[in-house]
Amino acid sequence: MKGLSRRELLSGGAAIAAAGLLSIDRPSRAAGRPMLPIPPELVADATGTIALRAQPGERQFLPGVATPTYGINGPFLGPAIRVRRGDTVSLKVTNGIKEDITMHWHGLKIPGDVDGSPYNVIKPGLTWEPTLNIDQPAATCWFHPHFYPTTAELVIMGLAGLFLIDDEETDALGLPSSWGVNDIPLILQDRRFNEDGSFFHRFNMVAITTGYVGDTMLVNGAHYPEARTARGWLRLRLLNGSNARGYRLALSDKRSMYAVASDGGLLSEPVEIKELLLYGGERYEVLVDARDGRHFDLVTRPVDQMAMNLPPFDGELGLVTVRPDGAEGAGALPDTLVDLPPLVSDLPPVSQNLVMEMRLDDEGMGLLKSAGLMKMTMAKKTDPAVVKAVTKLITDGPALPLEQQLSANAVNGAPFKFGAASFAAPLDTELRWLISEGSDQMQHPVHIHGCQFRILSLDGKAPPAHMAGWKDVAPIEKGGTAEIQVRFEHPASKDHPFMAHCHNLEHEDSGMMTDFTVS
Repeated sequence: MKGLSRRELLSGGAAIAAAGLLSIDRPSRAAGRPMLPIPPELVADATGTIALRAQPGERQFLPGVATPTYGINGPFLGPAIRVRRGDTVSLKVTNGIKEDITMHWHGLKIPGDVDGSPYNVIKPGLTWEPTLNIDQPAATCWFHPHFYPTTAELVIMGLAGLFLIDDEETDALGLPSSWGVNDIPLILQDRRFNEDGSFFHRFNMVAITTGYVGDTMLVNGAHYPEARTARGWLRLRLLNGSNARGYRLALSDKRSMYAVASDGGLLSEPVEIKELLLYGGERYEVLVDARDGRHFDLVTRPVDQMAMNLPPFDGELGLVTVRPDGAEGAGALPDTLVDLPPLVSDLPPVSQNLVMEMRLDDEGMGLLKSAGLMKMTMAKKTDPAVVKAVTKLITDGPALPLEQQLSANAVNGAPFKFGAASFAAPLDTELRWLISEGSDQMQHPVHIHGCQFRILSLDGKAPPAHMAGWKDVAPIEKGGTAEIQVRFEHPASKDHPFMAHCHNLEHEDSGMMTDFTVS
């Protein structure tokens, strides 16, 4: 009998059993702590097809309570799709839940008609079959619904997964690459639960102002799990899959992380960092030296983001414990990585402004101020009475009428409207765009579809070294700006335009999104 190749094994769904890894839909426990679930790799079958199914399920996040969930090819979250540069893959995305969805390939450089935007609706029971030509460097991308205006709720329920691109240049670097052993995916998400164990979500005044404020951390769908890994250099693939929360990541024993890749691929050389700000929708790959075999926690520290320092986020919070007590793993930290193309020296002036706007900011901030949040934030000391008052606003504030929700936020003065195609961008042209938020002080991680761009400046200054590579999310806050160099290599028609929006999903679902054509 002929032995299975690795690719055949993965496409047949047997990868987890073969590798002895833990599937993301079957969390296990060790000494009272869950083991870190590892999403199963999924590659195209012999016909070049990858099948995905959004489906209902349930998962026990709280002791003795089953939470209704959605998942992709499982009850919660989805697989890690794996492709190589040069592949042509056919996706079959079936909607097995009872509401409309789309499936957006976040970070992929592909035409508008296969992008999975709000225009690519998949009705319940139907299947969408886009064909993707993969022609971009190796990167950690992801996929999630983009249906308007329920993206936030669909992601909370569990519809999201990784989309990994490999290439020969990255293969040759010798980075840690044994999936779930020394190449560890970490999907960071916060949640809040109703009394019956279901996920909480309500589009009220606080939600459209701050975004979703959870009080429980999940990593790959597990609360404060443990990861048993190889000893040696570890590659952590970090995805901020939260609706709104940003993270200030560090390692508990103060050892360094070495950033090797951002949203769209590898950096030119590793960047040593002690902390990493991870905004909504962003991905980074970092290497950690675990040759000493000592365990450590990935932690998040308090962030400068409205309402996001309520307990347990008011101090250093452990997200996952890494125990590198396995066999010595292959892979190391290279001195250099890849040659990034130089920035265009004679880039034309700004051709497009994208201004994020909050139209009910005064009302939302007024509620939080009256509850004492601003005073507590300035004092940098948690006040239980204020926490109680703010939590009541989050959980009990009345849901907004749909019409008010959809007009609460805007881009360039207008809430999102289907068919508007607000502007046009030229194909295959190096452009300079400016992203800003006027007098607004809120955090807006701005995502642009159909491209990978380079950040020229943040608030008028050169970006930090770990943000100097390929990006598809540009964060702005405190009235800040981001200037980018962007080029669109694929068309997007008025029927299937590209989107530009805040990746705070409650902002996106309340109008902070616009669409544009490329030709």
